[in-house]
Amino acid sequence: MRLGEVLLALGSLARTGWMLRGVPAAIAESVSEHLFMSAIIAYELSMEARRAGFNVDPGRAVLIALSHDLAEAVIGDISKRAGIEEAKVEAELRAYDVLDVSPDLKSLYQEYREGSTLEAVIAGISDNLATYLKARFYERLGYTVGDIAEGSLRRALELASRRGLEDIVRYMLGRLEH
Repeated sequence: MRLGEVLLALGSLARTGWMLRGVPAAIAESVSEHLFMSAIIAYELSMEARRAGFNVDPGRAVLIALSHDLAEAVIGDISKRAGIEEAKVEAELRAYDVLDVSPDLKSLYQEYREGSTLEAVIAGISDNLATYLKARFYERLGYTVGDIAEGSLRRALELASRRGLEDIVRYMLGRLEH
């Protein structure tokens, strides 16, 4: 799949979890929107972590956040509700074989999945905070997405606790919610 096709697909692919909860495709967040939000949050989180004394590369965290869902251009956005997380990860890894992207991007995805670096953990936290933020938006519009909001926030805080980033994440939550 050529790079242009990947980018166009991600821009037009609505995230499944929202549509399963009744959010119309016309206003459902695309995968590209999600990646952009994740990347901006990853940068801000990284900079806060750096100010707090953590040795983190904000650029790398942004790249991981920007690329963590590229495989969805091939396999689509599979909801957590499907209960096939292991199969999804395997399918995502195989999808990189048909994506016209650099091997470095596949490596960033693997780093993200393994959570092997602080930057990958920050990207994971950012992924969940971006989902949380969007869920709160949909809640204000009247959609029943509280389970997504709660689950995303819980996962973000769990990831943060593994690296001592809880205070930074709570600070970021304050910035996102006001």
